[in-house]
Amino acid sequence: MTQATRLNFNQTPGTLSQYARALFAKGSGQKEPQLPSLEAMQTGVRADRNKVIAYADVCGFDSAAAQLPLTYPHILAFPLHMELMLHKSFPLALMGLVHIRNSISQYRAIDCQEKLDIRCFISNSERTDKGLEFDIKTEIDIAGERVWESVSTNLARIGGGAKKVASNQLRPALPQFEMAERWLLASNLGRRYARVSGDSNPIHLFAASAKLFGFKSHIAHGMWSKARTAAALQKKLGSDACRITTEFKLPVFLPTTVELNYNRGEQTMAFDLRDTKGQKVHMKGEIQRL
Repeated sequence: MTQATRLNFNQTPGTLSQYARALFAKGSGQKEPQLPSLEAMQTGVRADRNKVIAYADVCGFDSAAAQLPLTYPHILAFPLHMELMLHKSFPLALMGLVHIRNSISQYRAIDCQEKLDIRCFISNSERTDKGLEFDIKTEIDIAGERVWESVSTNLARIGGGAKKVASNQLRPALPQFEMAERWLLASNLGRRYARVSGDSNPIHLFAASAKLFGFKSHIAHGMWSKARTAAALQKKLGSDACRITTEFKLPVFLPTTVELNYNRGEQTMAFDLRDTKGQKVHMKGEIQRL
């Protein structure tokens, strides 16, 4: 078994410089890229209280809470994700990757003042009809105790994947939900979230910058949609220890109005995020007690 290349960081890498590097990272161009064994670590990470408050305000969490929002550790780990994908041995162009799934498990509430040890590494990969899927797993410990972990699945669109099986079947009807709430998303949402998350991918910032990458307009961050959903549903679930899993289906073009649909449950709550006509599902998943 090949030993992993370990990247150790004493300070959090700057995401603006990372995106500058990403714009020029072209990937290897290999038809059958092999993902390297890479991991990145940073110990003793403490969240900046002012940044946590700003993030909570943008994503709908309680900004007065003494604990980190459920999705905030992803923000602390995200610069390490970037370093993995910008490493010289990583064969894929970062700017072409699509975040398609994400699972977050929190085992207890995390106080804003606690010091976190963060480890991220490239995990499973799989060829599909759309390209190459791979996972980045994040593990966060406090004094040796596992308190939070996640799996982010990304897709690199590469030709020559497994053949898609043709189907003449009609699409199944979308599920019915008990509850719904609507959110008005402003045109500047992507820029607001970029300031609090460090994710300054041009596809989220302006219509003009998104069009350079093939989008008709700029789109909301998938992790904003997930965070906003977590903020709405975790308090209804009533548990600090929980798991929220999501599939990102269709982009949310800004500005727009979307609808969060969900079922109430004591242990598990299923949900999806749709357009107001109820025809396009942007994201779906569930949140459950642990």
